[in-house]
Amino acid sequence: MDYDWSPHSLRHWFATTALSNGLPLLDVSRWLGHKSIKETADTYGHLTPDSTGRAVKVMDLALTRHRADVVLT
Repeated sequence: MDYDWSPHSLRHWFATTALSNGLPLLDVSRWLGHKSIKETADTYGHLTPDSTGRAVKVMDLALTRHRADVVLT
C-alpha cells in the first residue's frame, strides 16, 4: 500500500487516533496547539469515547464506599 502523507493528514491522523483511543481532549488540544479546546471539540469531539458508562461505575463505587463507611462508623 502506498500512502502520500501530508503534514495536515498526519496531524489529523494523530488527533483522530489519540481521541478515539481515549486520550483526553484537553491534552490533544494542547498538543495540536489549538487556541481553544472548543476548536478541538468542534472538529474531533465525535471521536471521544462515551464516558457515561464510566461515570456510572465511578459514582456507583463512590456511593458503595460511602454507604460502607456510614455502616461501619
